[in-house]
Amino acid sequence: TTPSGGASRSTPSTTLDEAQATFVRRARRFLSPRADGDPAPLQEVPDVGPSCEVLLADQLVHDLTEAERDGLLDFVRSEQDPETGGWCNASGEPDLSLTVLGWWARAQYGDDPAAPDMTRAQRLVHRLGGAQRANFQVRLWLALAGAAPWSWLPAIPAELWLAPHMSPLSPTRMSPWARDLLAAYLLVAHEPAHIHLLDPSCLLALRDEDQVVPPRLTKAGLAGDLLQAFDRGVKLARKLPRGPMRDVALSRARTWLDRAQQHNGGWFGVRPTLVALIALRAEGATSDDARVRAALDYLRRCRGTVPGPEGDRPRLAQGLSAPSVRVLAGLAQATHEEDAWTALLHQEVAEPGPWQLAADLPIGGWPREVDGNRHVDLEATCRALEALADLPESTPWIEGAWAAARRALPVLFGMQEPDGTFARFERGETRPWLRTLPWQDARLLAHGAPSDAPHVRLTARALAVLGHAGFRVDDDRVRRGVAALERALNEPADTPTLAAAAQAAAHTCPASHPWRREVEQRLRARQSEDGSYGQDVADTARALRALLALTTRPCVQARRAARWLVAHAQDEPRPSPCDGVGLAPVLHDPTAADREGAVALRAFAQAGGTLDEEGAQP
Repeated sequence: TTPSGGASRSTPSTTLDEAQATFVRRARRFLSPRADGDPAPLQEVPDVGPSCEVLLADQLVHDLTEAERDGLLDFVRSEQDPETGGWCNASGEPDLSLTVLGWWARAQYGDDPAAPDMTRAQRLVHRLGGAQRANFQVRLWLALAGAAPWSWLPAIPAELWLAPHMSPLSPTRMSPWARDLLAAYLLVAHEPAHIHLLDPSCLLALRDEDQVVPPRLTKAGLAGDLLQAFDRGVKLARKLPRGPMRDVALSRARTWLDRAQQHNGGWFGVRPTLVALIALRAEGATSDDARVRAALDYLRRCRGTVPGPEGDRPRLAQGLSAPSVRVLAGLAQATHEEDAWTALLHQEVAEPGPWQLAADLPIGGWPREVDGNRHVDLEATCRALEALADLPESTPWIEGAWAAARRALPVLFGMQEPDGTFARFERGETRPWLRTLPWQDARLLAHGAPSDAPHVRLTARALAVLGHAGFRVDDDRVRRGVAALERALNEPADTPTLAAAAQAAAHTCPASHPWRREVEQRLRARQSEDGSYGQDVADTARALRALLALTTRPCVQARRAARWLVAHAQDEPRPSPCDGVGLAPVLHDPTAADREGAVALRAFAQAGGTLDEEGAQP
């Protein structure tokens, strides 16, 4: 390799088999059983937000061990930016909400607020507008601590839980993440809960010495002003006698919350689980309540280690969810470990759930997280189907894999939206009617937007899986999906999106199809001179697999990409971004480079590819 990390034009010293073995060996680290008491590496690493919130919530639930508390605090401290004093988001920019949580968690557990780094964090919060301008979750913690009035949070009429499913106001029309969170929030705000936390009032921006600047809950404009007035009316109505309807609605919300708890003990991820825990305690549940114990065990399973600075020990962090089925499927495909295949098949959803309300669907598919039985995740389902397609036919459970794939295909089609795109968790998740209202927090009611990169990639992966199963562009459902991808790719796309679209085109469209030729040309033009796609192992591996799907045998550009991967197999892998949910839309996946590298090089070798000049198609 060259000193800058690019591959030279000579044959790499590492062979194709050796490079693949290196990727597989590193991927197996995330499948190895952990020693008793040692947390496993996190498969999806979020920002410090969940770690800070777990530290704050422990003032109520008192479940963290001393080692866990110290480990989480060490992670929070290490993530503080020494230059700005704040905590940064996935883009590397100082984030107001994360900085409030980081400062608060540190101060809560004894760090001196007058220390230089804490003072810099406090000044940054003030420069960004004060803690009152932070996101919904932070304002909820401020209200729980008594540092802010509950009027700083939007009023959720309890009667929404009485609305029938067909009503646009029904909570079933929200994203599943928002639905679980708001059901718990409704119960917390009904009899305002209080947690004894350190007072963070010094983080609030003041108009003068003693007057706090309240946040605006709605967007500017006439519609926002009218909605703000409606919000005040709802809050005023809470003080008036309202008959039995409110009690019935609250009872419906409690029932929903009980039914929404999954087999793994959590709700839809860590944040809804934390608010649900607070709601249960506010409703009178004790620490030995089975629901509380299951939720606390779930939070512990969501914790794991993340790599520390070079030469330093791993640090403990709170993940956003339990181990990912999407990652499990990728690791099974990369390593061909029998235990991984078995675990993947056992994760198939086998019970009815709220995802069936928006479409008449059979039971099938895979959930977002291990032992999650309430929500089908189309992303995890596509990854599982892709992995099962790579399963050797000699394995004893091949018939079970085929049966699971047959059950999942109708779920894929059932998740298709009218415009041809595909939903990840439930149809209509990006278009709830309540999101059209000018709330500042309205975007949290939806799972992204139809045209965002995660949904474009999801549509491409779903089409690729359907194409692999034999469906082609002459099928009207596939044709609508291809048309949706054509519209989405009119805008510039990143390499993962372009590679996913190329695989979809290769599996569903004939070689003469104009859109397939266009996508192939754009993907080929993205390759750097050294063969890589942006000096990123995971992106280069994804592009290599797309190039292999587009041609009958490995071409020159596929060989160059494979040579670059082989030359960089020994490099320490760096985490790649992956799609999150809710207030953490972007996570980091430390397994991506090894998973994708192993699968891509195996596919290259099986297609007859070599690292030599001979045998490569132009």
